[in-house]
Amino acid sequence: MNAWKDPFGSNRLALWLADRSDRKQGRISRIAARWGWLTPLGERGKVVWVMAGADRNSVRLAVELIRAIREKRLDIRLILTYEQEYPDLLILLDDCDKTGWGLAPSDHPLALARAMERLGPYGIIVVNTHPRPNLSKLLAGQKRVLVVNPPLAVDFSCERIYNDRTGNDSTADMQAILAQAQIDPNFKSLISQGTERHLWWLHGASAETSSALAEQQLSRDANDIVFVSGLRPLKDSLAISTWDRSPITSGRVVWIDDEKWLPAISAAVTATHFAHIDPVVLWQAMAGGAAVSCAEQDELPKPALRAAVIACGDPLPLWQNYRANPILTRQAGDNARRLFWQERRQAEIESQELVTRVFEW
Repeated sequence: MNAWKDPFGSNRLALWLADRSDRKQGRISRIAARWGWLTPLGERGKVVWVMAGADRNSVRLAVELIRAIREKRLDIRLILTYEQEYPDLLILLDDCDKTGWGLAPSDHPLALARAMERLGPYGIIVVNTHPRPNLSKLLAGQKRVLVVNPPLAVDFSCERIYNDRTGNDSTADMQAILAQAQIDPNFKSLISQGTERHLWWLHGASAETSSALAEQQLSRDANDIVFVSGLRPLKDSLAISTWDRSPITSGRVVWIDDEKWLPAISAAVTATHFAHIDPVVLWQAMAGGAAVSCAEQDELPKPALRAAVIACGDPLPLWQNYRANPILTRQAGDNARRLFWQERRQAEIESQELVTRVFEW
């Protein structure tokens, strides 16, 4: 993002423009947060500040870690800040006492200094986001800082980094704990009602590409159904949020506009292809036990996943191969699920280590 367009940066023009826009819309609380006027809930207890970014996965993982910490420690005060609000995720914090959340301060030195003074954090946890320059300098001077799933190399000293993205497999991707591992297998029967057909899932493609691939697949096998997540395809599609639970007719394209259906779909499809990889969606696809492929293996969150996620630019020939070779399909799905569980177990161990570390602060 250009500096003068960044409402969370340090550029004076950008901050003035953001303030003016918020003031016009009556969002005074956003202005207050931008300039560091933050307040923790409760009157007593050490403050642990959890910092998320704008990405949904960042906020989702931060919420899960806060819930895990709260189960272990009831005495501390927790505060979550983020750059994009996701009400459906934040509602999960409603039952967490002495826990507050809101927009993050900007990277302006005055805003950061005010936030640090008002919160006085005993410890800080940075989750799946890369702090801007002034915040990085500030974090370098803190005694207790943990970093989880940094998207870029960490340029400040900290107590520990979980999943340091150095290209090795020594630490787990914490996002694996966000996948639903126990899945109701009845979804395929519900939408098919006895019809024998294959279901396919395409994620992360452009609207044009997903439309073209779906049309080609259905022209070959008109009885199938193609699920699409990400951008809505140009081809006429059924939004799954409007689905009335009746059998879906053959040859339909179904747009997954509600992520709550992803676990069921992951277990029902024959194979999934990622035009671009979202790590949380990838882990869910692997948890479902179907065959998985991707356009770019370099986007995989862990190098070890190359053994289970096949690289291919065009998934249609691969899907035809899976249709003709059910044993191969099952082996590919089993391999993906095995690596998911391997990562999941390690991620759970490391998340508990993080919670224990916070408990000992």
